[in-house]
Formats: sequence, C-alpha cells, structure tokens
Amino acid sequence: MGVGKKSERYEMYLRHRKALIDYARPLVGSRQDAEDVVQEAYLHFVPEQESKPLPAKAYLYRIVRNLSFNMRSRRKRHDQIHPGDIPWWALPQAGETPEEELLVHEQLKGAADAMAGLPERARKALQMYRFDGLTLTEISAELGVSVATAHRLVRDAIAEIKAKVDPRI
Repeated sequence: MGVGKKSERYEMYLRHRKALIDYARPLVGSRQDAEDVVQEAYLHFVPEQESKPLPAKAYLYRIVRNLSFNMRSRRKRHDQIHPGDIPWWALPQAGETPEEELLVHEQLKGAADAMAGLPERARKALQMYRFDGLTLTEISAELGVSVATAHRLVRDAIAEIKAKVDPRI
C-alpha cells in the first residue's frame, strides 16, 4: 500500500509539473526559478508519509505558491542586504597614485584575511555564491543544509568581511 501512495503522488506531480511551472513563473520571475520551486515542491509533496491519503492537486499548488513566496521574500531580503551584485572588495581595484595602490592592497588583504578567518562552512558558502556563481539552492545541497541556512551563512560571511574591512559600516 505504501508504495502505491508514493506512486500516486509521483504520478500526480508528473501530470501537473508543466502547469505548476507555468503557475510559478510569474510568481518568481523566471522559468529557471519556477523550475527550482517546482522541484523543491516535489521534495515536499512526493516523499510525505505514505500512510496519508492522496491530497487534492490544490495542495500541490499551495506548496508551489508558498515556496514561490518564500523565494521572493528571500530574494527581497538579499537585495536589501546586498544592493550591489558584487561587493567592491571582489572587483579588480587600481589606485591612481602609489598611496592609493597601497590603500587598495591593504583593503584587499584585509578582506582576504577576514575571509580566511571565517568558519569553514561560511567561507565555502561565500566562495560558492560570490565566485562560483552557485544559487542558494545549489549551495544548500552541496553543504547539506537548508536553503535558509545557506542564505544565513552567505549573509553573515559578507557582513563579517564588510565589518573587518571597513569598521564604519
């Protein structure tokens, strides 16, 4: 009986996958993000307790809607915390005078030292996010943590580096 219920859930998911992506797309802004949301919905919907009765497809849509809103909320918080796409310390810098060159060098060394001083998971998360271009979902899978934890690791790492490089922030 348990396998049958899981199979029914999986079949329901497959039947509605395209429609779910189409539903999520305007909520999250892109097809790629919509596919991520629908894949995450699969992880919530299909493996649920097998003894529970098969819910209506509205339940599946509700999961997608909630995950879409969560993604938008995380993105909005991220954009408020990190308004620029790349922080100044991750961009190539050049000073016009030897003094400015030295200042830039010291600031970059401070950022590198601050990054080296981060806890290992935070450092890995930041490297994957800022330099490897991975999404928070990919980082969470790589580190074996939730997406919210991956977000917190990246956010806190950036805040710590900013504070060490420029204590006025």
